[in-house]
Amino acid sequence: MREGASFEGPTVREGAGRAAGGAAPSFTAVYYQQVVPAVQRRERIRPWFRAGGFMDYLADVDEWARLNFGGADLGDPRRTRRLAFSAARIATHPQKSFPQVFDWAGLRGFYRMCDSAADPDAIQAPHRQLARAAMAGLPVVLIHHDTTTLDFSDHHALEGAGPIGDGGGTGFLQHNSLAFCPGGKRLLGLIHQQLFARQPAPPGEPAAARKRREGRESLLWVRNIAAVGGPPQGALWVDVADRGADDYEAMAASVQAGHGFLFRACQDRKVFVTAEHDEEGCLMSHARALAAAGHDVVEIPGRGGRPPRPARVALAAAPVWVPAPWGTPRRERRPVLASWVVRVREVDPPAGVKEPLEWVLLTSVPTATLEQAKERRDWYGCRWCAEVYHDVGKNGCGEEDRRSETAERMAACLAVPSVVAVRVYQLRLAVKEAPEAPAGQVATAEEIGVIESMRRGKAGKALTVRDFTWAVAKLGGFLGRKGDGEPGVRSLWRGYQRLQDMVAGFRLQQRRTHKPPGQSFISW
Repeated sequence: MREGASFEGPTVREGAGRAAGGAAPSFTAVYYQQVVPAVQRRERIRPWFRAGGFMDYLADVDEWARLNFGGADLGDPRRTRRLAFSAARIATHPQKSFPQVFDWAGLRGFYRMCDSAADPDAIQAPHRQLARAAMAGLPVVLIHHDTTTLDFSDHHALEGAGPIGDGGGTGFLQHNSLAFCPGGKRLLGLIHQQLFARQPAPPGEPAAARKRREGRESLLWVRNIAAVGGPPQGALWVDVADRGADDYEAMAASVQAGHGFLFRACQDRKVFVTAEHDEEGCLMSHARALAAAGHDVVEIPGRGGRPPRPARVALAAAPVWVPAPWGTPRRERRPVLASWVVRVREVDPPAGVKEPLEWVLLTSVPTATLEQAKERRDWYGCRWCAEVYHDVGKNGCGEEDRRSETAERMAACLAVPSVVAVRVYQLRLAVKEAPEAPAGQVATAEEIGVIESMRRGKAGKALTVRDFTWAVAKLGGFLGRKGDGEPGVRSLWRGYQRLQDMVAGFRLQQRRTHKPPGQSFISW
């Protein structure tokens, strides 16, 4: 694999445009001309959508697989059918290894498909197109960019991996771009993904040479932002990222794509503090000297044994202008980026708090009022959603447990579980979207039949999305006590695994008794 290689390809495969000149429409063209509009029509007629909600989770796993993979252009319709079939099997048991999911014939077919069509962008293209279709109908979309490490240090047969961490392990960097609605209650999809093999920088490399090197890690942000594409007229797409994206090139890429950006700053870079560019200042010092425009409360979630707590914060914002840093090629020709700096600082932290909350954010979205500053704070506060997705992918969908011998096949194999992770996460979010909607919106008749058979003392009560999700989570170890809150993704994916095994038993029993799906007959 080439130095600093990333497995990336076309942004969107516009199959519908390939049938020009009187030729018969391709498989992909039919998908984008007929299937995607049909999905959009179906979404519009659901009452939950008219009420302001949107149920992204599809209960029927085969239908989900057809919609998210059935339009992939892999050069042969048989490969596409194999992809959709394989995706449905993987989504049914996301945490199991491929040999546990498939029989020998199915496993060989899946691996052959990955070898012959080892382009993860082609594999994920239909899912990304569906996500873009959902994004196009919304006034504001937050695109969360984040990188996670996939550790394959114990996979000694893998060729093409690079160093990770402090260099003692091997694996890949997986850079994901996820489209969310503001508030993080709705995940629209995985809009782009790169699998990157890190290569050590040449010793003694000067800054100017580093900025010209094509295999550098900082280009992950630039490439993913560019791959998202531009928003429709009147829509605002905002690239949101942590301190890893505090880079002029990433900001410029966002502006060039027609997006807004909201990045957490970590560099005390030189900025202009006047519109005439006649006065310079250091970003961090300038932000910390701003007078507070007002105060608010931020809920800090618990993590790693740290209890959750409210934090009273002061908010301040001011315009700044970001020039290209010294050492940037053709620096004098690069634009100065009009931006706003937003500081969120905890005041009067409780005793024992070692690190009071402080965010210094750079954004291209105008932030002139206190309410706008609160909105930017809330947008960045949803960044943890990307970390939840990474947790689902690695622990819930077993991405680090996959075994392929080459980086190219590994990238193709991981393209499917990455989309499955979106589905698992969307089940978790369904509770927040429409908790009182009928369970049939997120579950099949067989799944509901199994759950109904396990309920005690609640016969006759219609199962809601919340009832079903909690029941699945309890199969995965969720206790559902008063102080437990909503179930997490770990208990959900563990419970979903158990539920699928129960559904298999449900089907066997159904063959014997000839009962219709959904009828409760299993005794527990």
